Amino acid sequence: MSDSQILLPGDHISWTYLLPNLRIWKVQEAPSFAAQKAAPSVPLCLLFCLEGGIQIVLEHGQTIDVTPQDILLLSPAAPVQEISQTDASQHGYIVLEGKESLPSFLNYWSVPYSQLQEKDILSRLQAHGGWLLFPKCLWSNAFFAQLEDLPREAQGEYCALKSIELLFLLCNHSLHPLEFHGRRYWDQDQMEAIRQTHDYILAHLSQPLTIDSLARRFHISGTFLKEGFRQMYGQSTRKFLQAKRMDLASDLLRRTDQSVLQIAAAVGYESASQFSQIFKRHYKLPPAQYRRQWAKRNV
Repeated sequence: MSDSQILLPGDHISWTYLLPNLRIWKVQEAPSFAAQKAAPSVPLCLLFCLEGGIQIVLEHGQTIDVTPQDILLLSPAAPVQEISQTDASQHGYIVLEGKESLPSFLNYWSVPYSQLQEKDILSRLQAHGGWLLFPKCLWSNAFFAQLEDLPREAQGEYCALKSIELLFLLCNHSLHPLEFHGRRYWDQDQMEAIRQTHDYILAHLSQPLTIDSLARRFHISGTFLKEGFRQMYGQSTRKFLQAKRMDLASDLLRRTDQSVLQIAAAVGYESASQFSQIFKRHYKLPPAQYRRQWAKRNV
C-alpha cells in the first residue's frame, strides 16, 4: 500500500459505521485497494479477520497470511502489491480506515499524559515495514467472542473502542505482534506442536510443567516453544500456565470443600504457601478469604 493507496470494501458489505474521518465496515470478501491522492495526515487501517483468510503480497515477495481471529494493522508505508482470499469457506472482515484514521482513533482517548501516543504507534509500524500482524491470542479471543454477542447496531462502536485498546496495549508492549520472521516461516508441524503444547498445558494443570519438559515431549526446542507460544497466544507460557491454574483454583474454591492444600496440589503446587502467595497476587485475597467472601455473596 503505497503513499497513495487505500483499502476498499468490495461489493459484499454487511454494515457500515461512520465516525468523523473514520469508517468501519464489515464485508464478506477480501478488501481490495485503489489509488487515491495522498492524505494530509497518516491513514491507518485495522483489519479484523472473522473467518476465512487472506494473503497480502508485498513488493519484495514477502507475504502476510491473515487467518481467523488475526488482526492486521496497516499503514501507507506497507508496499502492498496484491490482496487475495486464501480460503474457499465463508469470509468475514471488519475494516477500520480513513484519511485521518489514526488521529481519529486517538481523539476518543483524550486522557492527559496518556502512554497512547501517535509517534509511538508510527515508530512501531515504521520499524516493521508499515504493518503489524497480531495473531490469535487471549485478547483477540475475548474480542471476537464478545463481538458475536452484540447486536449488529453496536458492533461498529465496539470495534472502535477495542481498536483504541489494541493501540494502547501496543504502546505499552502488552500485546505482541509477529516479528519479521514470524508465522509465515513456520511449517505446519511446528504450528501443530505449539497447539498441542497449549492443549497439553490445559489438560495437565496439576502436573509440574517446565519449558524443557514440554519441549522434549513435543520434539521442539525450548527457544522455539517460548517464541512460538507467545506469538500464537499473545503471552508467555509461564503467564498462561499461571493464569489458567489460578482460574481453576478459584473455581475449586467456589464449588468444592477441598482444603487449600488440596487445591494447591490440584493446580500444580507442592507448597500451599507458594500457592497462596500467587493466588493473593492474582485475586488480591488469600484463598481462604476469597472462599469466605464468595460464600457470603452467594447465601
